[in-house]
Amino acid sequence: MFYGLKVFPIALPPLRERREDIPVLVHYFVSRFAAKLGRKLTRVPAETMQRLVTYPWPGNVRELENVIERAVILSSGAELEVGPEIPSARGARARAAAAVVTAEAADSGSLDEVERSHILDVLRQATGRIEGANGAAARLNLKPSTLRSRMKKLGIDGWRDG
Repeated sequence: MFYGLKVFPIALPPLRERREDIPVLVHYFVSRFAAKLGRKLTRVPAETMQRLVTYPWPGNVRELENVIERAVILSSGAELEVGPEIPSARGARARAAAAVVTAEAADSGSLDEVERSHILDVLRQATGRIEGANGAAARLNLKPSTLRSRMKKLGIDGWRDG
């Protein structure tokens, strides 16, 4: 390996600055992992590709590779199905706006106020659902009972259960 050599530096911009490379990489990783796992994935839906292209990829190519491997494993049909870890462009904009609101709350309030604001934002994204695959508890990586307990502690009520 050539880890310490700086004789010939290669500057490679991050994946988020090379969005035109994403479809090529997606198709490469899909074919590689589908062959490795013996799966027959024949297409990547346009909406899925758009989500992959607009995602900012903070983990760069390795993150893309991991997301595609997981998607190949979990896809049930001939189409690639990418999970909710890669948001739609609209969802990404909403989360960015929520992050600004949460940051403002953090500057002006207590930890309980920040937690309350974050839980309310996630409940809105989950259209009020607490449980289920797309519920707020799953999005927060909490058990539904833990989320309900925190909601009660923070005085959050009026959301449908289940």
